Amino acid sequence: EEEPAGSGMAQAGENAFSHLPIPEPAGSSSLEMRVLAVSVFGAAASTVVGSPVTKVIELLGSLAAKVTKEGDEEGRQYDQFVEWCEDNAKSLQHELSNAESRKEELAASIEKSESDIEEAETEIGELSESIAEAEKDLERATQVRTAQHNDWVNRNAELSETIDTLSRALALVKKNVAGLTQVDVQAVSKVTNTLTVLLDGTSIANDDKAHLQAFLQSASEDQDEPKGGMNAIIEILNDMLEKAGSQRSSAEKAETEAKFNFEMVKQSLNDKIKHDNKSLGDTKHRKASASEELAVAQGDLGDTDKDHAADSASLQTLQTDCMVKASDHEASVKERSEELKALAAAKKVIEDKTGGASSRAYGLLQVSSRSDDVSEVARMIRHLGRQQKDFALGLLSTQISSAAQSSQGADVFAKIKGLIEKMIQRLLDDAKAEAGHKAYCDKEMAETEAKKAEHEEDIEHLSSKIKKGESSKAKLTAEIAELEAELGQIAQSQKEMDSQRSEEHAAYVEAKADYEQGVEGVQMAIKVLKEYYGGSSFVQQPEVSTHSAASGESSGIIGLLEVAESDFSKLLAETEADEKDSEDSYDKQTKANKIAKAEKETSAKYKTKELKDTEAELAELSGDRTSEQSELDAVLDYYSSIKKQCVAKPDSYQVRKQRREAEIEGLKNALDILENQAVSFLAVRSSRK
Repeated sequence: EEEPAGSGMAQAGENAFSHLPIPEPAGSSSLEMRVLAVSVFGAAASTVVGSPVTKVIELLGSLAAKVTKEGDEEGRQYDQFVEWCEDNAKSLQHELSNAESRKEELAASIEKSESDIEEAETEIGELSESIAEAEKDLERATQVRTAQHNDWVNRNAELSETIDTLSRALALVKKNVAGLTQVDVQAVSKVTNTLTVLLDGTSIANDDKAHLQAFLQSASEDQDEPKGGMNAIIEILNDMLEKAGSQRSSAEKAETEAKFNFEMVKQSLNDKIKHDNKSLGDTKHRKASASEELAVAQGDLGDTDKDHAADSASLQTLQTDCMVKASDHEASVKERSEELKALAAAKKVIEDKTGGASSRAYGLLQVSSRSDDVSEVARMIRHLGRQQKDFALGLLSTQISSAAQSSQGADVFAKIKGLIEKMIQRLLDDAKAEAGHKAYCDKEMAETEAKKAEHEEDIEHLSSKIKKGESSKAKLTAEIAELEAELGQIAQSQKEMDSQRSEEHAAYVEAKADYEQGVEGVQMAIKVLKEYYGGSSFVQQPEVSTHSAASGESSGIIGLLEVAESDFSKLLAETEADEKDSEDSYDKQTKANKIAKAEKETSAKYKTKELKDTEAELAELSGDRTSEQSELDAVLDYYSSIKKQCVAKPDSYQVRKQRREAEIEGLKNALDILENQAVSFLAVRSSRK
């Protein structure tokens, strides 16, 4: 069956241009391309304004200009992208370089801190050993000194007892010998018993014991000459008494020298221990500082490593993205060049080959108006406007009706087609603008919400740090107050000890002076009495009645004085021992107070420094939180503003998009009616020929 002439002509028009590529401009939607395709093929079949060939040439030129313009815009965007890649790459490379330098500095700092810690630990070990050795030496010296002192106390007591016994024996001998003219067997026996007691004393020299034993032997064998024997024993006793006194003086001198030497050794060892303890404290502090610096450096190094790894990954990603974009741009440039060449070649072929045919086919064509079809188009557009509630479409239908009534011939189709194409273009522009606005809203809303969440997270993190810092501040303040209170208690205790020690020492000085003066007075009295009574006891009594020394009474007095001397000496020794014990206890407690004071002052010093650092950090954190809050407030203000722009819409974007697409589809159908009308005119022309 033969096809209608109009249908064949339409098919011929389609086949004539079906081989031409229809490019997709960058950034255009598929809906735009559909409109463009309808326009191209509608123009190819239309005879309203010029021939289809002429219209095709115009469209090819417009398309080439559009592709060129889009290429220029893409080139400008690519140049900006390249500049962005270079700037970000330089920034990341700079950050990586700084991170490398920082890592080297931190590694050197860590190495130095570790070396300082190792050195400090060695010094701490050496100082601890030195202190322990000095304390052991002091303990051994104290033990030796205690043994020496105990020996001296025993020796002194023994010598004092010997001197006391000798003094009593001498007094007894002198008393029994004085004034005797004949042998008194009872007196000799009494003296012999006293001397026998002396022989048991450990402080009597061997030669003196020999003399005493010889005397006692002589006395037991021959009691006829007690006078000569008594005088001899008096000389022996005086000699022994002198030797005992000399021994006691030597022992006291040795004790004094031993005490002095011990005090010197003790002072030296205490000074060494004090110095080593101070050095130990300084070294421990140096080690603590080095440990703190090491921990900070290690933490910073860990953070720097993380930052370095993140920057390296970012740089790698940036380089990859930029290289991909460069490759895509190169391919795009190549494709655009090929497209422009194809368009130019098609245009040249059409211009060179279709001039004569176009003149013959379309030169004498006349067009008549089909008011019914125009009315149908106007009715369709009016119905579409009512359906979509678009006043502009209703206005367009009115304009089409007016154009159909006021224009004749080919002009009516051209005018109506122009109105429809103008409306389609306006709808496409609106769609593009709204799509851009939606992309803008989506981007701004997402970025603003991300910034809002970031600032809220930062504020929460800072608030947590501030809370922790305030807790540390309160704890440090309480600890410092407690240390200060303890230091005050130590100072008050030391003050009371100083006062008490001063009173005890004053009492000791006074008591010592009294005892020494008492001993000196008793010794002087004994000396005077002994010189007087002792000298007269060996003088031959005269026959005449004259004054004679009261030897009997004087011996009792001298004995009592000697007892008093012994008591005074014993009390003096006890007083000195008590003073020594009090002084040692005071020195020991004072030393303990000094150590405790130094420890607490050092602890208070570092805690005060830590408190200041914590307060400074709190101030900085508060400032950061205030700044973050200000930025969050600004973000919230902007977020509220952008929500008003992007959220407060009566219809959603999808609803508006679907409505607009329906309007464009309806207008396209109207164009199809007009294009079909133009094709029918071509069929009429062919049938007339």
